[in-house]
Amino acid sequence: MASLKHTVKILQRKNSKSHVFFLVVLLVMAFALALSVRYYVVEPIRMVNASMAPRHKENSTIWICKLPQCIDNVRKNETVWAELRNQETLVRKIIAMPGDTLKVSDKGRVVSGKLKFRWKGEIAFIESRDIYVPKAGDTLYWDKLNDVEQDYAISIMHEQGIPFSIKTTLWQGDREINVEHIGSTKLGNRQVSLQEIDLLPWQDRILIELQIRQSEPGNAPIKIKRELFDSDSSRIEKIAVQEDCYFLACERGGHCVDSRETGFFTKSRLLGRYMPLPDKVKASVMRHVGKFIVPKKKKQNQDGQNRS
Repeated sequence: MASLKHTVKILQRKNSKSHVFFLVVLLVMAFALALSVRYYVVEPIRMVNASMAPRHKENSTIWICKLPQCIDNVRKNETVWAELRNQETLVRKIIAMPGDTLKVSDKGRVVSGKLKFRWKGEIAFIESRDIYVPKAGDTLYWDKLNDVEQDYAISIMHEQGIPFSIKTTLWQGDREINVEHIGSTKLGNRQVSLQEIDLLPWQDRILIELQIRQSEPGNAPIKIKRELFDSDSSRIEKIAVQEDCYFLACERGGHCVDSRETGFFTKSRLLGRYMPLPDKVKASVMRHVGKFIVPKKKKQNQDGQNRS
């Protein structure tokens, strides 16, 4: 009899308004927690192309941790989610950290500390270069930067909102010559405009220098030089770097946007870090499920070859 009374009390409690209210509150809290995790902690990203294959396959989904501590602890060779200056996002891997020197050959081979890497079908680096990746607090001296580093330094100045103008001059050895020579050169099938020369990437400037060298007498090398000036027309000789910088790369070489074209990615443009755990759990589940799946026997055609 006591057991029956106890059962009745339990059923009454389960059907009471307070119990239903408690369950509703619990469900709302669980839903709110799930939303918070989804929007503030993790982000599922679908790989829309093969730029990171075979590391991350096309059409696969990867999970990104967006917490500050995840971004603070990124390491070389890890996958990150980053933002371009036009607000588009991409998934790339870090091949150089703040303070690293990146050695890139004209064949696309990369050495960054102990990391060795190669772009497949690399076409951006037409000459070998060493690239220093600046860290917060560094001072970059313009005259000591090579042509690639100068391009990247200009990108940093744009990002930091530093007003500046560029003056381009043309030199043959130690002698300055008329910059109008640039107007007689071509990039592809079009004539080069003097109005665009200040911001042309270093690869295009090398091609222009080679064309002028062929047309000008003498053995002295041709060099396009640039000077930076602030809003007061004073020459800018050094640039203070405010944020840590990273060099991001895709696995595929050609037709893939990464730091070769965009320059360094500052820390504020790193949106998150790849979480391998969900993929490991998925792979483990698939392995266990696969043990219970009996493969279909293949039929043989008249030639004795297997067919599904």
